[in-house]
Amino acid sequence: MRIFIYGDEEINKRRKLLMKMRRWMIGVAFLFVLGAVQVAFGQGVTDKSQVAFHKDDTGYVFLGPGVNLKEYDRVVIGDFSIAGLPDIGPGRLEGYRDTYRNHLKTKLTAAGIFKEVTDDQSKVSEPKTLIIWGDVIAMHPGSTAARVFVGMGAGKAVAEIKTYLSTAEDKKILLAHHLRPTSGIRSGHGSDALAWLYQGVDKISTTCVEYVKRVYATGR
Repeated sequence: MRIFIYGDEEINKRRKLLMKMRRWMIGVAFLFVLGAVQVAFGQGVTDKSQVAFHKDDTGYVFLGPGVNLKEYDRVVIGDFSIAGLPDIGPGRLEGYRDTYRNHLKTKLTAAGIFKEVTDDQSKVSEPKTLIIWGDVIAMHPGSTAARVFVGMGAGKAVAEIKTYLSTAEDKKILLAHHLRPTSGIRSGHGSDALAWLYQGVDKISTTCVEYVKRVYATGR
């Protein structure tokens, strides 16, 4: 049996080597844990209450960490809630909502970034699928009397929609868009404001699709 006796210098060298190996192992373990966390939580948030909007060129937006839209092939146009909104006439709220959904379908299709854009709800269960949905926060023609007699922007028509893009499989919100355009109408009849609401819906859909296209191309 051989017995090795090391001097102080050799012992110090071996201690330093052991410390380096420990640091390396700790670093590897940290990277592994970080990667696991990113896989578990990196793609979006689980509830719209967690969405924190910030100002952007396209409106107010949200983007979850680690989102890569190029991983998906299909977008299904989902539901946009109009619950709790003041009545503005028979079928009008439904008409504006359906117009918005149609605009999203048409403009996302024209963008050419996904292989399929559909309103066929049966395709939600297919792989690599996203669903776009949201809430109509406001859709109102404003007040004709206020526009005529008050002016200065009073009584404006307003269209406001929050739009979310989620994974169909685990319902995580990857990105969101929020815009509230108002009319510049200071006079005129209610029919003018009702017609403007279609312009507001068109503007929201255009800026929303622009944001989706940018995230798809740049990841931000």
